[in-house]
Amino acid sequence: MNNGFSNSVFRSRLYKLALMGRGPTTLAALPPDSEERGVATGDAESGRAIMNGGFTIAGEAVDFNTAWPSAAAADQVQVALHRFDWLGDLAVLDSIEARRFAEFLFESWDERYGTYHEVSWRADILAARMVNWLTQYAALFEPAEATFRIRLLDSIARQLRHLRRVASQETAPMERIEVLKGLIYGEACVTSETERVRRSLTLLEAELERQVLPDGSHISRSPGRQLATLEALIDIRAVLTAASREVPVALRNTIDRMAPMTRFLRHSDGALACFNGGGRPNPTHVSRVLLRSDAQGRAPGRAPYAGFERIDANGMVLILDGGTPPEDAFDEEAHAGLMSFEMSVDGQRLIVNCGAGADTDAGWRQALRTTAAHSTVIIDDRNSCEVTETGLGRRPGAIDCDRGEIDGNIWISSSHDGYEDRYGLTHRRRLYVGDEEPGLRGEDILVGDRQHPFAVRFHLHPAVRAVIDGDPGSATLTLPNGDRWRLRADRPIALEDSVYWEDGSGIERSTQIVVRGETKGAATPVKWRLRQLAQTGGAESEAETPGTTENVEKADIPDDLLSPGFTKA
Repeated sequence: MNNGFSNSVFRSRLYKLALMGRGPTTLAALPPDSEERGVATGDAESGRAIMNGGFTIAGEAVDFNTAWPSAAAADQVQVALHRFDWLGDLAVLDSIEARRFAEFLFESWDERYGTYHEVSWRADILAARMVNWLTQYAALFEPAEATFRIRLLDSIARQLRHLRRVASQETAPMERIEVLKGLIYGEACVTSETERVRRSLTLLEAELERQVLPDGSHISRSPGRQLATLEALIDIRAVLTAASREVPVALRNTIDRMAPMTRFLRHSDGALACFNGGGRPNPTHVSRVLLRSDAQGRAPGRAPYAGFERIDANGMVLILDGGTPPEDAFDEEAHAGLMSFEMSVDGQRLIVNCGAGADTDAGWRQALRTTAAHSTVIIDDRNSCEVTETGLGRRPGAIDCDRGEIDGNIWISSSHDGYEDRYGLTHRRRLYVGDEEPGLRGEDILVGDRQHPFAVRFHLHPAVRAVIDGDPGSATLTLPNGDRWRLRADRPIALEDSVYWEDGSGIERSTQIVVRGETKGAATPVKWRLRQLAQTGGAESEAETPGTTENVEKADIPDDLLSPGFTKA
């Protein structure tokens, strides 16, 4: 059904009657609450703000004390309100006053939105509300009088009947696992009917088959979405266990595959890499999710189906996006960051992409999805694939990525033809990390006999300070702990403004190193090197290893590594 027709049906008197039925008087099972799951129950300061009328949600002030906030509030505020994610902030107060205020909030919500409303009853919002009400039931609602509990459970039962009807048809593919989580919570805790639980799990297994790649990566290729999906599956496993239901083998196996890949996407500071949106969840949150997974698999070196590469050597973690953009149904948050990379050293970010999160302003979100917001090459300030409001349009026809390792030396070569149609150019990126060398050598090559301006961008974390050295092709980078690195290029470099998205604080000012030039001839190479500065007798020098040289012209990947076990991309 189209949205207009379905909304008119759902608002009808006949549909309201169809949702009626005998509601439960008690829950068949209780999901593990936040504390049992090992995650924070909420924020006490925010809980007190909710009760005192000083609560801010999605950047807008909200006062719950008079009545449920007006439906005229901004869409982002409406979504956040109706999900009830903030309910845990009241639960953590653990007081009679907080429980009574939670009862008041439910009653005022039920009076206004207890029957179908196109925003508050949208499948993804309803499912999140279902999870939050059931998760906080023991802390906030179970001590209430019987008449209140019956009213609450009756409302949950009506919403569950609606969710059954729309969970698959109405929900965008990217939201289906979260919606099915709400459905499974309801079926396991409210109805506890074996056949209904089985049907909801069958729907989930179909989504797992579609959304989780064989290497454990989420099809969106977003580290943030990867973590959110893994956490949802762990929660589903927990609620099935609490309801004494068998956990499907497919669900257990998927968790076991996704946890190592989530570790793969973590930097040495414990947070996730910034590719394809999804924000940067707190490292403590990431650790808790992985602990709850009970999956001990280590991070692999490659994600062959998602197309990511990881190098973990000499205290350095490097993650490269060498894969194909996600397919149409899962590209809503996708970025044009082909062959971009991030690098962290000893628990500190150095090279980053600009990132983006769920709360990013729409204008910023579009800007942060562009190629220019990534540590990669951009030609003529154009994106390597088309960025639209709903996803991606024009895409590369061919993307290749190859990797080889010999005696601890790691070499990656990747290429894409995203600029071929417009500019007749192919971008090749070659990276090399030596076994004992504390640094990274790279070469970007633009192949094609055309003349166009280009830029190689290295976005720096906001905590990194950068200065251009006396040599115009060299910059010194200082990390928060005082460690210093030097970036050299075979062309002049410049420092320019940049930005960085951080969950919790939003957009932060930052800096980027830019190497500019113009293509000419059959191939235009740019050679560069990142190397840590060593302290030697009170002075600083670049750490050297046998066979390396100060001359950046020779800082490309050695030809003798293009030997058995290595192939050119």
